[in-house]
Amino acid sequence: MPFLGQNSNVNLLTQKNINFGASDIVTNPSAPLAKPIQTVQKSLEDTVEILTPEGVSENEKKSNKKAIAVGSSVLVVTALVALLNPKYSSKFVTKLKTLSESSAKKFEQNKQNYLKSKFHKACQKTLDWGVRILQFSNNINSAKDIAFTKLCCEKKSFLDVKNKTVRKVLQKADGGFTKVMSKVHHGITRWFDKISKKTVLLKYDSAMKKMNELDTLIKNYKSKLNPAQQVELEKKLAEIAKIKDYFAKDKTAERLVEQEKLMTNLERDFMVKFRSYRNGFRNKWVSKPDHISKNMTFWAEEILEPTRAKVEKQGANVVETLIGNPEGKVGLYDDIYKILSPNLNTQEKEALQKLIDKSSKKLKKANFSECVEYFDKKRDLVLGGAPTDIVTAVGGLALSGVAVATADTKDDKISKALTGGFPIIAGIGANLAFTAMLFSGVQGLLCGFLTSIGLSKIGSILDNYLFGNKNNSENNSVESTNVNSGKTTQKETINV
Repeated sequence: MPFLGQNSNVNLLTQKNINFGASDIVTNPSAPLAKPIQTVQKSLEDTVEILTPEGVSENEKKSNKKAIAVGSSVLVVTALVALLNPKYSSKFVTKLKTLSESSAKKFEQNKQNYLKSKFHKACQKTLDWGVRILQFSNNINSAKDIAFTKLCCEKKSFLDVKNKTVRKVLQKADGGFTKVMSKVHHGITRWFDKISKKTVLLKYDSAMKKMNELDTLIKNYKSKLNPAQQVELEKKLAEIAKIKDYFAKDKTAERLVEQEKLMTNLERDFMVKFRSYRNGFRNKWVSKPDHISKNMTFWAEEILEPTRAKVEKQGANVVETLIGNPEGKVGLYDDIYKILSPNLNTQEKEALQKLIDKSSKKLKKANFSECVEYFDKKRDLVLGGAPTDIVTAVGGLALSGVAVATADTKDDKISKALTGGFPIIAGIGANLAFTAMLFSGVQGLLCGFLTSIGLSKIGSILDNYLFGNKNNSENNSVESTNVNSGKTTQKETINV
């Protein structure tokens, strides 16, 4: 029996030595999010195991597993943020609508074919329901954001409270709460908006640098033209210079502010529709499933759809004046290429066309960022989306706090903070920051995951530098205990 007790202690010591940061929670089945994190962690570890080359040290493998545990935590938590705060772009919903319309046309074309007609009809219905569910999800999410905004920023009267003393106490407490929380709420929203605007301006700046490079190349080729062609080329460049002013920093900033003005009454208009929808449930003559089914499209994006289409069309028209479009519209740079190309050799033509393509690509991306991505982000910010994202993420940050709190000693706390705590916080923060920078939800998720893994690896290096010798001596002590336990057991067996 003493032998069994000793062996149990050794196992506990060994287990304690291999615990690390986020995995303290991951390996605890009763911990919040443990099972989904474990599932992601196992999948990633299996993949790494397959791809790991032979000869990699055990310490390196342990370091990789630590990073995977932290990354898995961030991946699940940020996915949870996206799940609880779904914001589906109208571009995605429009794409589903287009596919639905395509299925409807194919259904009409294949009515004589039983199987094909049934298949296309099923696709149409599925896509229609998909559109309605995504829209309804945005409805509920927008209502949640507005409700949280009112909680943080609007003073409550508490008129339903009959007792005057209690009512005054509640009003006073609410006054203090809203005074603090409104500043925090507006501060978070301004921070997200500032990052989003900066992202648009940086993309235009990058596009303008590439277009200036293109204009310089065009001017270098000017000497190859006859006088009449040179005059025509200068006219085209003058037109381009005027249009490029539209994308200047100050003009772009003005348009972004104008977008905000277009959304001034968005919250009011949305809540009018939302209250009408909510009141429908009080009508005893209306079927509740039918009411839900027929009223799923009163979302904030639908309210702004005409305005959004106008903003997008305006930007597209200016861009297409410069670079044309796939439908056949010829841009000014296309005209310039036609003027220059007969006078250039093959290598010069390729260089010119390559630079035109790069400039066009950057300009379209920048304009898409302004007219679509920023417009969608600004809509969410006006309704109060940024603070609710932060609140949801705070629950995930508790993972790192619990991981560090489970440590026994000061050194162990530092170790877990380096390899688990800080990487989790930074990973979730990176996800939120990249989302503010107008990255898609999936891109932000991936960036947060990679950030957490990279920082965990750096933390492991610092951990080994600070506490490596101490950990090695503890491990040697445990191994020595194992050996001594075995020897004792042999002696006891002989004596018996």
